[in-house]
Amino acid sequence: MAAKKGQKGKARNKAGGKAGGNKSSYITAVAAKNSSSSSSSSPFILIRSALPGIILAAAGALWSRVSWNNETDDKSSVQPPSDVPPERELANMLNPKPGTWSHGYYTTEDADQAASSTHALMYQNGGGGEPELISFSSEDDFFSHGRLYNDLGQIVQSRAHFLNGTALYEGPQVAGTHFQWPPVHVGYKRAIPGLHGRNGKQIELETLTEPSPDASSSDPRVFYIHNFLSPEEADEFVRYSTADENQYKMAPSTGGTHKAWNQGGDAARLTTRTSENAFDIATENSKRVKHRAFRLLRMGAYAESLADGIQILRYELGQAYVAHHDYFPLGQSADHQWDPSKGGSNRFATIFLYLSDVETGGETAFPMMNRLTADKSEELVKRLGDAPSMEKRKDFIKDAGLSAGSWEEKLTMACYDKFAVPPRRGDAILFYSQRPDGELDVNSLHGACPVLKGTKWGANLWVWNACRYSQCREDPLNPAQELPEPMKAPYPGGK
Repeated sequence: MAAKKGQKGKARNKAGGKAGGNKSSYITAVAAKNSSSSSSSSPFILIRSALPGIILAAAGALWSRVSWNNETDDKSSVQPPSDVPPERELANMLNPKPGTWSHGYYTTEDADQAASSTHALMYQNGGGGEPELISFSSEDDFFSHGRLYNDLGQIVQSRAHFLNGTALYEGPQVAGTHFQWPPVHVGYKRAIPGLHGRNGKQIELETLTEPSPDASSSDPRVFYIHNFLSPEEADEFVRYSTADENQYKMAPSTGGTHKAWNQGGDAARLTTRTSENAFDIATENSKRVKHRAFRLLRMGAYAESLADGIQILRYELGQAYVAHHDYFPLGQSADHQWDPSKGGSNRFATIFLYLSDVETGGETAFPMMNRLTADKSEELVKRLGDAPSMEKRKDFIKDAGLSAGSWEEKLTMACYDKFAVPPRRGDAILFYSQRPDGELDVNSLHGACPVLKGTKWGANLWVWNACRYSQCREDPLNPAQELPEPMKAPYPGGK
């Protein structure tokens, strides 16, 4: 995410590193941002001309979340090279056709400027860390930094595809890690280039939290996905969950096991998970939605070995699931390497699909994060809803048949005291179980709030960072090495 107010940015030029310390050859960086949504602007121009430029003063100057433009700054100690040729080097640009896997993955229009850009502000993958100003003296110099993304999740192909001072993001650097969406700021909504739902609606990603580089105090990395499912797709998941042709149809929910139902996992019942669930393993509906999920995550391809079957859930009145992690513990079993930071694999991201509206309750809660406040996003606070009074909560709990002092009662209270997202049919939420460096994210703890009125239908779509348990073909103790080339970091610049 962008540097919080008061953090110091550090400029770097082509030749001389930066004052105050050394960094590796791969660039960690922080991008300039603004508070307006990008969904109504060109995906290739991230700088709004109405915004002031960042003034780069002497060492110790503070970076704010706005764009820096060389034309308005004559005080910087770092100026872009003066010998940059004006021509734009646009040879070998990729321009995927609509409907293809990588449509929307690449910048395909040049920025409206007279010459190729010479400097940018960059984040590390996922948007954490301090800001760094990087200068590019040539296209080869730009490519030497490896793959770079803009905040629409597009691979930037050329210096002519962004404006000076634009936010860029370093690509993943180690096999087994992947691109993660930068949050920018709470309430930031972007249309995902090239990605539409089955009904043709544009899919949009909205930031709900502000994760930080400090894992010990960070928010979870959570986004709201608008228009992910069509009504027909949601209804088909509900229908199939109880259909006779489904060999994994609705049954009491399981949890805590890494084994599939046909491996004995169907016996792993939990008293703190009272819903029912089914699996959709291979229908056309599930295949289509899983492919869409991989494209949303900006995975370079689709691999079935990285995806669990879609778990369809039904929560009746009073039913819930206590706070838990979707990833498995590092010591889950000895026959698999569970640590992604050491070449292993685990659940990387969850896309939770809302298949129905719920009259009251049924939120997805993140108990390690406080409720949003209006200073973060007044519009989001209004849409997520106000917490009911304590008296009203007690009435809901009583009417749902929940016992006083039960874990369900405690979870209900936490759902209204902490950050929670109410279900809305056809939408989804995305949250990451891993940090960008592959470390498991303890802050991704979440729970399914008790349904207090009505019925909740939802579905878990889990994506792993490499072949999941029992799906590795060569070495389950080194899953990252089995990734297909389009998914195996690091990547060359522009590709």
